[in-house]
Amino acid sequence: MKRRLLMILLLALAALLQQVLPAWPLFGGMKPPILAAMVLYYALRRDNRERWIVVFVAAVLQDGLNLGSFGPALLAFPAIGIVANKVRNEVFADGLVSQLVFGAAAGLFTTFSALLIYGITGQRPVQFGESLMRLGGSFWLGMATLPLVSLSINKLEAALPKRKGYGWQ
Repeated sequence: MKRRLLMILLLALAALLQQVLPAWPLFGGMKPPILAAMVLYYALRRDNRERWIVVFVAAVLQDGLNLGSFGPALLAFPAIGIVANKVRNEVFADGLVSQLVFGAAAGLFTTFSALLIYGITGQRPVQFGESLMRLGGSFWLGMATLPLVSLSINKLEAALPKRKGYGWQ
């Protein structure tokens, strides 16, 4: 119970942090994909129930806080969660190389799905040069974000009390 409460609080904090962090002009105006990193963290380390909770809450938060219609994260986050969960026994979830690769792939896939949906629906203009810059930025920011999110969540969960039988369970 305490891990789920911490998970929900961390999702709210991640959404808030993702909104208040400035967009980086060097990376095409992208922000660090903190919610996508949380989806990856839970998909690589937790059971299906917790993974699906994180996937849908993070997708609704991501799409709800962005301009435009719902859709990009609601399509991208379940796909990211399913793929990461399928290969989690084949990779080291705490390995830096694994985290860098998964973070970069999640950043690219999330941005590509957003560009695709916004381009098809005509909600935002999609220009080739700007799109390449956004894809490159999401690659690097995704690569940098997942290791930081993983380290932070691991430290917070390790700090939770381990007592059983009283209060939090």
